[in-house]
Amino acid sequence: MKNTYDVIILGAGPAGLKCAEELKNTKLSVLLIEKNQIIGPKICAGGLTQLTKGFDYPKDKTIIFNKLEIFLGNKKYEISMNNPIRTLDRYELGQYMFTKIKNTKNITILKKTLVKSMEKNKIKTSRGTFHFKYLVGADGAASIVRKYLGLENKIYIGIQYIIPKQYKKMKWFFNPKTLYSGYGWVFPHKTYTSAGVFFNPKFLKVNKAREILDKFLDDCGVDYKKAQYEGAPANCLYKGIKFDNIFLAGDAAGLTSAATGEGISFALTSGKEVAKKIINPNHKTIELDKIVKIKQKGDNRLEFLDRFPLFQSILLRIYVNLLKSSKFQSWL
Repeated sequence: MKNTYDVIILGAGPAGLKCAEELKNTKLSVLLIEKNQIIGPKICAGGLTQLTKGFDYPKDKTIIFNKLEIFLGNKKYEISMNNPIRTLDRYELGQYMFTKIKNTKNITILKKTLVKSMEKNKIKTSRGTFHFKYLVGADGAASIVRKYLGLENKIYIGIQYIIPKQYKKMKWFFNPKTLYSGYGWVFPHKTYTSAGVFFNPKFLKVNKAREILDKFLDDCGVDYKKAQYEGAPANCLYKGIKFDNIFLAGDAAGLTSAATGEGISFALTSGKEVAKKIINPNHKTIELDKIVKIKQKGDNRLEFLDRFPLFQSILLRIYVNLLKSSKFQSWL
């Protein structure tokens, strides 16, 4: 095994896998490093919006929801969606994307490999030292590459139960008095249901968030007694993707939406755009610019709500009522 590559990608999540796929069959030698033995699993609700439209993923593994139940305080709203939301298990997505790059001549894959340290043109791992021309940090919210670059983070927290039963309806719930600008969800999958809360730890502690989630599930009759409980951070502070010969993608780039917790679409887009930028340094990242603009608009709305907590309930009520309008949904 050689120790010098044109491109080294750290992390085999959607961002890293998409980046590798775009570099497939080019003249560039690529090393993809993943710390886990199995590619795919990650703590994630698995929601896919229209922002993933145009990307290839296993649609037969998804569930489509044309209607949502939104709970605001004690009131329930039923919303018909112009553009449906899908759910997809992250393991299924990862395995599907992995099949597209394995056994590719110019891509070497190292699993169960830990990165110990890095410098401008090399990284030290549990499998040896590797030199690179370009490095792509797609290594999540706790990115060692982002840390090396000295970039600050803005961390949100997601906690969830993996319930071994498929519930039929997709639910979202908001309660500014307890969750502040955070939200909760119930996302049915093919063989299980994800039920969780996404929130800003600046306003809410994890234990309190779990209590709020438990109460909502009890009120809805969702049985979580045999569920697996888990949680993970998400980085929502975007500072760019290119830093000389080092790139960031996905959660490592801060490309999770603070407003919605959505990350898969941003990961796929950034992974694709990073690869194109490596292939052609003059590439204009138009697709990434568009999706970043969407993220920033949502995050700015969230910051507005955080500044005026007394008005959150009123503003959310107006927003949810507007969602009943297909014209508003189209504009949004």
